[in-house]
Amino acid sequence: MKFGLYSGLIAGTMALAAAPGYAATVMLTIDEFDSVQTVKDVPSTSFVNNSEVADAGVLGGYRDFEVMNTGATGNPEDATELRSEAGLLSFSNIAGASGSGYITYDGQDDPTTVNTTGLGGINLEIGTNPYFAFDVAYFDRNVFIEITAWDMLGNVVSYSETLAAGFNPNLPFSDLIGDPNFDWTQVGALQFFVDSSNTEISVDGQLNSIKVVADMNVIPLPASGLLLLGGISSAGFLLRRKRRKSS
Repeated sequence: MKFGLYSGLIAGTMALAAAPGYAATVMLTIDEFDSVQTVKDVPSTSFVNNSEVADAGVLGGYRDFEVMNTGATGNPEDATELRSEAGLLSFSNIAGASGSGYITYDGQDDPTTVNTTGLGGINLEIGTNPYFAFDVAYFDRNVFIEITAWDMLGNVVSYSETLAAGFNPNLPFSDLIGDPNFDWTQVGALQFFVDSSNTEISVDGQLNSIKVVADMNVIPLPASGLLLLGGISSAGFLLRRKRRKSS
C-alpha cells in the first residue's frame, strides 16, 4: 500500500516537472472610468473645458480632462464633450460639430499642462510584449488619436493614427516611437488625445476601459522541489493515518 502511494506521488511529480513553462496574462488598469467627470466646450465661455478629479482606481490617482470645440454651427449646446461616468468614457460632438480632447495621467497637477514626472516613475512594463488594450464600447466615425508617454528622464515616445471602423483596439508599446532609451519601467506621465477637427463632424465614441496587458511566463517548480513537496505531503498523510490506527 505504501509502495503504491509513493509510486503515484513520484509519477505525478515527474509529469509536472517535465511540463514546459506556460504563459499567463497580466493586466494593469489605467482607467475604468467609474468616477464622474465632465468637461464641455461650446462657442461661449459658459462651460468649464478642463478639470481634474481624484480617483484611487486610475493611474497615478488623478485624471485630467480638457476639450476644445473646433467647429460648430449656430449656437449649439454642449458642442464637444468628454464625460466619464458608470464605467464609460464618452467623446461626443453634437450634429455639425467637431473638436478634440485630452485625457492625461500625471498625478495631481494643473489639468491644462503635463507634469512629465508627476507619476513618479510607474512601471508599465509588467510582462513581455506589453500593449495598451482599449475596450471600445461604441465608435461611429473616423477620428485622429495620439498616445504620448514621458519617462522620468524626459524621454518621450508617441503613436498617432486616424482610426476607422474595424481598427485594432490593442496598441503594442513597441509601436510608440521616439527616444530609443525610453524606460517603460519609469513612466512619469501618460496622455491620450482624440481629435475630429480634420476628419469628420459629429464624431461620437465610447470606451469601457484602458488597460496594459502583457504575457508572463510561468516556470514550473523544478523536479527536485516538487519531489520534496510531494515527500513532505505524503509523510504527513501517512503520519495522520498511523495516528488514526493507533487510536
